[in-house]
Amino acid sequence: MLSFWGLTLHPEKTYTSTVENSFKLSMAALDETTKPGRSSVRVTVDNKTFVLCSLTAGKVEQQNLDLVFTEGEEITFSVSGASVVHLSGNYLPEDQDMDFDSDEYDDEDGEDFDEDVSDEEEEDEEEEEEDKEEAVIVTKGAKRVAQAEKASVPEKKQKVEETKKEAPKKEAPKKEAPKKEAPKKEAPKKEAPKKEEPKKEVKKEEPKKDNKKVLANGLIIEDVKVGTGAPAKSGKKIGMRYIGRLTNGKVFDKNTSGKPFNFNLGRGEVIKGWDLGIQGMMLGGERKLTIPPALAYGAQGAPPDIPRNATLVFEVKLVTLK
Repeated sequence: MLSFWGLTLHPEKTYTSTVENSFKLSMAALDETTKPGRSSVRVTVDNKTFVLCSLTAGKVEQQNLDLVFTEGEEITFSVSGASVVHLSGNYLPEDQDMDFDSDEYDDEDGEDFDEDVSDEEEEDEEEEEEDKEEAVIVTKGAKRVAQAEKASVPEKKQKVEETKKEAPKKEAPKKEAPKKEAPKKEAPKKEAPKKEEPKKEVKKEEPKKDNKKVLANGLIIEDVKVGTGAPAKSGKKIGMRYIGRLTNGKVFDKNTSGKPFNFNLGRGEVIKGWDLGIQGMMLGGERKLTIPPALAYGAQGAPPDIPRNATLVFEVKLVTLK
């Protein structure tokens, strides 16, 4: 169940607080006793003020919103005009905390970010870099869905085992003539270790499925490699390596060498998909983030590299944590 969140804004008053529990703001509506004129709802984050919506009695009396405020953020709400405005939404569930505990990931599975981009992608990037601005784009997302082909592997092996079991049945009449051949064809001893192989593979696949989490806001988080040490939290200054792709595989931005990309986590310096998706990572950890448009650039996009309503795919690695 989602817990309700609400706040009543009175004209020319400010409401400042530090977010203790992450919540989503989904509606702004005029009070029943409205007054003529327009009322604008504003929010201040990191000393920057933004207008969320403007409401007018008799014309536009409520507005749907889709904003997420994370733990540790300092925010201030206010309303201009003569009418009272009600804000409403819901707290984010506790199961959305980004705490991933997995001890069964081998270091051999993680690859250096310098090797993730193919030669063909690098050629495309060189052509695109001429049109790009020097500013690093850090408002993009990532996604890698586990393929269903893994499930077909044990089925094929089971079919092979069945054919092997049928083979000694057909050879049974040959054993009646030469008695010496019977002990030589004791195949069951060789089949025993072969049956154990698919069982071990199934056990390794099960924990990988638990490493993928889909949040209520559409953000998909997958742990590729779990790091060590203290987890990243809001307010920490962190350094990241990353590769950003569109869903068609085209690379639009990356930082795989040189100086890492540094920013303060949970302060709105990057897109919401990053502020939420990097929470809980430990030093040396790697993740894949699939960020929906609402947590990235939305309907406006970031031309010419990122189209409108684009879902972004990121491969990120935490390299510094202060």
